[in-house]
Amino acid sequence: MTEFYEKGYYVIRGLILSEEAARMDGELKKRNDGDMKDEQIPGTPSFYSDDLMQKKQIELLPKIEKISGLKLFKTYTYARRYKMGDILRTHRDRPACEISITLDLGGDSWDIWLLDRDENPIKVNLNPGDALLYRGCELWHWRSTCPAKEHSQVFMHYVDQYGPCMWAKDDKLRENPHDYK
Repeated sequence: MTEFYEKGYYVIRGLILSEEAARMDGELKKRNDGDMKDEQIPGTPSFYSDDLMQKKQIELLPKIEKISGLKLFKTYTYARRYKMGDILRTHRDRPACEISITLDLGGDSWDIWLLDRDENPIKVNLNPGDALLYRGCELWHWRSTCPAKEHSQVFMHYVDQYGPCMWAKDDKLRENPHDYK
C-alpha cells in the first residue's frame, strides 16, 4: 500500500528538473493564445489540453502510476499563469480529475492547501519541478490570495482505469473547457 493510497495525497519533490519546468514556463510566457475566460480565475491566462503539457502528461504517466499504485488513464491538462491577487477558491474537482497533479513550473512561491481525510488543513510549498499528487474529487483544495508577481503551474489529470470515473478517459465528454461541474 502506498502513502498516496493511505493519505489521498503525496508531495513529489523533483518530479521534473527545475530547468525543464523553467522551459515549460517560458513556452507559456511566449504565447498570447491563453484563454482569459476561466471562471475560476477570470483574466488569468490558461491553457486547456496544451500540446506541450499533454506530451509531458503522457511522459510522466509511468511515474505517477508507480507513486499512486494505480493503473491510470490520462484525461486532460490545464496550465495557468497566475498573477498577484488571484485566488483559487476552495473546491473539489470534477470526475475527470480523480487523480491529479499540480506541477510547479516557476515564478514566485505560492503555497497550495488541502484538507486531509480528517479535515486537517495541510500547507504544501512546491519548488519548480515539484508536484502535489492528490485525489482531486475527494480532497478540498485551494490557494489563498497570490502574493507573487507571477506563478505558473500545470494541472495534469488522470482517472483510475478500474475506478468509477474511468469513463472520463481523454476527457472526451467535456464540451466547454470552463465547465467545472
